[in-house]
Amino acid sequence: MSTTTYVRLPATTVWAVLLAATLVTWTLGAGHAVLVNNASVATVFVILIAFIKVDLVGRYFMELNKAPRRLALLFHGWSLITASTVIGIYLLI
Repeated sequence: MSTTTYVRLPATTVWAVLLAATLVTWTLGAGHAVLVNNASVATVFVILIAFIKVDLVGRYFMELNKAPRRLALLFHGWSLITASTVIGIYLLI
């Protein structure tokens, strides 16, 4: 495969998105007041981005996009419910 072939792979695009999301969460979580001034809002965004990253890894690197539809929906549902629960608990405490 040539270099341009690797760039066109969905995994390469997802990897770049994961890298960008990591930089955003680092900026939010490292005490930088660049994007958000409120720590609670920043924390909720970090959790949301983390679960989006979980979903992307499951879909493209664990190949859930090629899995049976029920399995993929189960994973996406688990991800959504777990993210909502973690954010809810954080906001209650």
